[in-house]
Amino acid sequence: MFEVVIERNGVEKIVFSAESRRIVELVLQRHIRSLTAGTAFIREAALTGK
Repeated sequence: MFEVVIERNGVEKIVFSAESRRIVELVLQRHIRSLTAGTAFIREAALTGK
């Protein structure tokens, strides 16, 4: 599982998550092109459950 995380003023917010890194990268590029405040990055999320 991969997540798009936006960090702004020291606060992290997960804005999207998906199994496919490629899909997550497309969402990240959309954020970058929108000129939204904050730094966006991708991180691999730990799987929860079994």
